[in-house]
Amino acid sequence: MKVINLLACCLLLCALSCNKDKDGPDNPSLKTANISVMSFNVRSSTITADTGDRSWDTRKYAVQRMVQDVRPDVIGMQECTTKQRADLRSMLKGYDLFEVPGTGGSKGGNAVMMYNTAVLEALQCKSFFLSSTPDKASVNGWNEETQYRTTIWAQFRHKESGQVFFVADTHMPLGSEERDNKARINSAELNISRMKAAAGEDAVVFIIGDMNCKRESSATGKSLDPYYAWMSDARQKALKTDSANSYNGYGSSGSIIDYIFYRNAIINEFRTVNGSNYGVTYISDHYPIICYATIL
Repeated sequence: MKVINLLACCLLLCALSCNKDKDGPDNPSLKTANISVMSFNVRSSTITADTGDRSWDTRKYAVQRMVQDVRPDVIGMQECTTKQRADLRSMLKGYDLFEVPGTGGSKGGNAVMMYNTAVLEALQCKSFFLSSTPDKASVNGWNEETQYRTTIWAQFRHKESGQVFFVADTHMPLGSEERDNKARINSAELNISRMKAAAGEDAVVFIIGDMNCKRESSATGKSLDPYYAWMSDARQKALKTDSANSYNGYGSSGSIIDYIFYRNAIINEFRTVNGSNYGVTYISDHYPIICYATIL
């Protein structure tokens, strides 16, 4: 499979390099960009059962060390409360943070995006709610959840190369009943339609986040069908990858429910950042996942 992927990448490189030989105003010469995109459910700071090494006031230093070590260009976070946003802004120098207006409290909608300002220029940022009324604060109404679910997306320009790409960060509805699958499918379809409208078919697009479902599960796996219909799974397509669980349950359970979907890029590596060398055993009940991509 990796040989096939490598051959496909070589053919794509040749085709695009030939196309870029044609100078002109409609086809400006751009350099290749290497970027890294991370998804990370940081676990809400409002959970009172989290004490000791699980408390945010302890874990935040581990999160800081992890980001400083890995240095992702973009980080899509989920469950990031107002307090956590303030801490991360203060602790992660060189990163800016985008948030969904009016969120950050116990009502939810806590998807945020951070980016390395030395590497990237943000061209635009927008957000919406995963509901039938996405342009106003609202719960989805498709299942019985009472919290907001949101997606935040941004368009970036890679400063060195000039390459432009889109990243959407989402946190899908929870549950394993059929109504929960319907809520996730509707949410995924909404994410796809919004990114198609914003980016079109030819742009480089990433949709990342906590999808709250397992692909291999007969009960929840179909919730991801809209993504696979338009995009590829970085974990599956990367030239170098792993199969580690992204959800760790603080050691009580494990599964893959966090994903990085992409289109029009080459994924060189996918990695689950599951080491315990940041000062605590678990920096969250989820491990960060990251992909290293090439944009041509």
